[in-house]
Order: sequence, then structure tokens, then C-alpha cells
Amino acid sequence: MRLVECALRDTLADAWERWAHRCAELSATQWRFGTRCESWDVQALVAHVCPEAATFDSLVAAGSDGPAAVTDAAEMLRIFNQPDGVANTTADRIAERAVLAGSALTPATAATRFLDAGARLRAMPEMIRSAETVIRYPIVGSTTLAVVAEVALLEATVHLLDLAAAVGGVAPSAAALAATRDLLISVPDAQDAVEVLAGRAPAQAAVPAIR
Repeated sequence: MRLVECALRDTLADAWERWAHRCAELSATQWRFGTRCESWDVQALVAHVCPEAATFDSLVAAGSDGPAAVTDAAEMLRIFNQPDGVANTTADRIAERAVLAGSALTPATAATRFLDAGARLRAMPEMIRSAETVIRYPIVGSTTLAVVAEVALLEATVHLLDLAAAVGGVAPSAAALAATRDLLISVPDAQDAVEVLAGRAPAQAAVPAIR
């Protein structure tokens, strides 16, 4: 189920609130636990996902007229995850940035940022017409607010599973899991995905769909 409009807004806000509640309970020891995300400990993982207040202002300021170049989150992920795409060419820099940002973050400040982001998202009037709100966006030129929110939900959901694997005590909502599953299955070539899921081809033909 690919979510749209208010359902997408509320599911993403709920995901951030789940992050907030778990971060608020993390001990200093848990904050430094390793995760299954290679060189990231919990604080770096949290820093990678934790929204900045300035993000919302930049999205509003990035409003654009005319049609969006990318109107589907699966297409956005395909572009980013090509062999020469940003997910691969900047992976090391993204990892290093998260480690650096995490060093200046605490569980309490992370919890506050997640809660504030959820509240601000729920109050955004632009999300009522997110599929129509076009914004300028790096790499692809322009996209819609709905695409950005859907990719953000995927990130929040996948990494919440990473957090749960590291420290337990949290899980994504059923709606977030279903939406993330359906977005991920839309990324690979359709025939490749069908043949893998039907057991006709090895998983390497379509998995992983993203880095």
C-alpha cells in the first residue's frame, strides 16, 4: 500500500515519534552500542535519521512552478541507487557525516528533534496536497513533497528496524512497514522482482533494492 496525502503525513510523523520515545529512554551505554549499519553506533544511526529543523524551512523555500521531474518515490530510489548514483558514490561521506553529527547529539536532544519534527509535519498544510506540491531537489532537479515524504518514511522505518536490532524496545507501525515494503518492491525491475519472489531466480537479481 503506497500511502498518499494525510495518511503519508501521519505515518511519517508517527515513525518520528517512535524514534523520539525510544531515544528518550536510551542509556549512555546503549547510545554507544554498535549497529548492523557497518561503522555506525546507535548515536550515528540516530544522527543520520534525526530531522533538522532547518529541513522544513528549506523544503518550503524550495517550492517550484511547473511539473516535477520525478513524481514517483520508487523512481527516485532507482536514480539514487544506480551504480554511479549518489547512494553509492557518496556512501562514505554520508557515513562520516553521521558519525560527526552523532558526536554532538544526545538522546534527549534527539528525542526533542524527532518530536518537534513530527508535530511540525502534522501541521504542514502543504501535505494536504503533497502529490501536487513541486519542489526543487538535488540530483533530480525537481520532485514532489509526497516523494520526499515517502522516501523519508522508508528511511525512518528501515533504520528504526536497525535501532530495534541494536537496543530493542521499539518497532515500526504496521502502516509504515506495509508502505515501506511496497515501495521497496517497486524499485527493482518488475520481472526480476516477480521471478525472485516466485523462486524462479536468485535473490541477487533484485535484492537488495537499495543500498
